[in-house]
Amino acid sequence: MTTENPDWIPKHHCLYENDIALEKIMLPFLPQLKSMECRDDDIFVCTWPKCGTTWMQAIVINIMNDADMSGVSKDLSKSFPMLEYMIKDPEELISTMSNLKIPDVRDLPSPRTMKTHMPLRYLPKDIQEQRKKPKIIYVTRNPKDTVVSLYHFEKSIRTKALSDEDYTKLTFHQYLERFFHNMCIYGSYWNHTVDFWNRRHWENVLFLTYEDMLIDPRSHVEKIAKFLGKKLTVKQIDAITIETSFKKMEKNTMFNYESWKMTTPFMRKGKAGDWKRHFTVEESERMDKLYEEKFGGTGLQHIFEV
Repeated sequence: MTTENPDWIPKHHCLYENDIALEKIMLPFLPQLKSMECRDDDIFVCTWPKCGTTWMQAIVINIMNDADMSGVSKDLSKSFPMLEYMIKDPEELISTMSNLKIPDVRDLPSPRTMKTHMPLRYLPKDIQEQRKKPKIIYVTRNPKDTVVSLYHFEKSIRTKALSDEDYTKLTFHQYLERFFHNMCIYGSYWNHTVDFWNRRHWENVLFLTYEDMLIDPRSHVEKIAKFLGKKLTVKQIDAITIETSFKKMEKNTMFNYESWKMTTPFMRKGKAGDWKRHFTVEESERMDKLYEEKFGGTGLQHIFEV
């Protein structure tokens, strides 16, 4: 359900459930996501945008295939679909909107590997009410680097269905103001993160931070493999750690979204601390204050430079 768009919503977005901004082209996929029946062997990668989603997808798909990707479809929309956007090429989606056939998640073979940026409250009831216990891996990233990465990502897109001219002209400081007011796509970063953090003790939830993964990627490959019930050899763990490094992934067409119309690479930096080149002192202090307001007392901590 959508409502009439307020002035702050860009042309390519809509206000979903009078709540969060989403891409208009996502709307046809949402009824299936909300009502889907989960399986206990499903694997969900859940994140707010630009928090390490694609990196985690690469790790998971390598683990599930025992570090052998030779038989895996290189089309992520098939092998590891995004549930609110189950198609590879946005231009193709535009051309087929009038006769769009939504891929049926029931047809995906088990164990299904899927990703989503949707807030917990819009995920299937099987998850929210723990009627099923699929594996859920949640990755969070410090908000300063997250908003910088999302800004560059959205600013660089030139596909009409995913952007508009006025939106790409926003300065970083204008975009940051939108973040401060929960006006970015998918709504509040803070609520999204805390909702999953509060469920980190569920046996089927693994909550990780992007910065910890940067510091020790190999131990995280091991941790994720154990969580997914996969017993891998030392050689396989080493191979996955190498293949999912930034240097490898930025050249891998399965993960780098090379086919999209973008003015900067999808994989831009892969670091923690780039926010220092974008934030003013005042903006940084404002974010610090908001961070304490939203996360203070929760026990959640991020690293802001690696």
